[in-house]
Amino acid sequence: MIYVADTHAFLWHLAEDKRLGRAARAIFQSAEQGDAVIVLPAIAVAECLMVIEKKHLDLQFAALLEKLRVGLNFTTLPLDLRVLSRAAQLAGLPELHDRIIVASADLLGAPLLTRDRAISASRYVQTIW
Repeated sequence: MIYVADTHAFLWHLAEDKRLGRAARAIFQSAEQGDAVIVLPAIAVAECLMVIEKKHLDLQFAALLEKLRVGLNFTTLPLDLRVLSRAAQLAGLPELHDRIIVASADLLGAPLLTRDRAISASRYVQTIW
């Protein structure tokens, strides 16, 4: 099964943060065991950099990139014209980065691992937390 993760879901997984939802945690564990694939949109990778720098998390961005580089069940989705075209249709979400993340999940036909209430309420994609 393929899932898309938003920024905080991925960071909280890496940091083993208790704020990560139970269902999302199980899916990340499944990916770690090779039974699921987690896709991180390029915009979420960029947001990870900003969150790590601003919040001084006990994570290194280089280690995050290495996880994406070598992790067989963790991958990225580039920000391309297909994603931007779909994002333009998601006017119900005010935040551009959320629109891009949702567009990525929608294009992949994948559930989105997020606790973002605006995304969940939009019902553009299935969300799991």
